[in-house]
Amino acid sequence: MDSTAIVVAVVTAVGGVTAALITSLRRENRDDHAMVVEQMTMMHRLLNRIGDKVDRHLDWHHEGLTNGNSKGRDRSEHMQSGSQE
Repeated sequence: MDSTAIVVAVVTAVGGVTAALITSLRRENRDDHAMVVEQMTMMHRLLNRIGDKVDRHLDWHHEGLTNGNSKGRDRSEHMQSGSQE
């Protein structure tokens, strides 16, 4: 057998294994990327819901302010109704 044929066979084998490995890694990378995008989308939705809840809570405090206390904790209202804390 000619040494040229051996070199060609080795180069072909190494090239084939390298191409298969790269293809496998690209597929794995694409799958991982899709998973990360899905998780980030879920986190984005969760953070938006939390932000909305905080905004509503702050609005509740802002709308209910009387004499520096929130509407539900105004001591003068409790004292007038006869309840004691």
